[in-house]
Amino acid sequence: MTGPKSKGRTVELCVPLAPLRVAASDRAEMCTQALAGESAVVINTGEGDWIEVELKADGYTGWTDAKQWVATHAPPSRSCLLQAPVSSWLREDGIQLELPSGSQLALDENDTWRLGRWALQPLDDLDVALGAHARALDAAEQFLGTPYLWGGKSLFGMDCSGLIQVAFQLTGKVVPRDACDQCQMGESVKFDDRKSGDLAFFQNSEGRVVHVGILSEPSTIIHAAGEVRLDEITQEGIVRNGTQTHALHSIMRW
Repeated sequence: MTGPKSKGRTVELCVPLAPLRVAASDRAEMCTQALAGESAVVINTGEGDWIEVELKADGYTGWTDAKQWVATHAPPSRSCLLQAPVSSWLREDGIQLELPSGSQLALDENDTWRLGRWALQPLDDLDVALGAHARALDAAEQFLGTPYLWGGKSLFGMDCSGLIQVAFQLTGKVVPRDACDQCQMGESVKFDDRKSGDLAFFQNSEGRVVHVGILSEPSTIIHAAGEVRLDEITQEGIVRNGTQTHALHSIMRW
């Protein structure tokens, strides 16, 4: 076999985004999402069209539908990372795709945009779709109002660590997927020394890191809880409408 179900094969996502699940079932929990053009390696195969993949960017693993992936032989010589929260593209078969930020498109020798085997034509302003963010905070702010979705990484729904991963990805920095791993990066910052762009991590009653956000101002945090939102942060944690909702664990500077 040489298709996307071949173990050890490098594959590329050819749809706007796809769930990765903890087991080979549509009813299994979604642990993360892959974005258009993302590369992975097939590490296991299951019944039907199920494959287990390891994402090349962050090493995250999960089960996914092989029909949403295509086998690849070599990375493209030129590619671009989409920056706008969502951008519209017309596939050569007439299908319009809405691609989320963080999607990766190849640019072939004829200067044609490609996703998998399909040629794409941009329907939006390319300067907006491709305009890079200098700061992760700027990238995070564009997702304000996005609904919360466990395992999500796009404008259509995202979780707290997905927000942070995508925001930093758009500045060219690769970071882990989960908050408990993200908190191991960078240098610790005292609460009184915090500033915009620092990462704040929060713990459960057992002291385990379970939540993360990015400071927009020293006393304000952007995080995903119900939606991507702005809330007050104090030395104790996140405060919403006078009630503490999350207990502060640490502040880190990347």
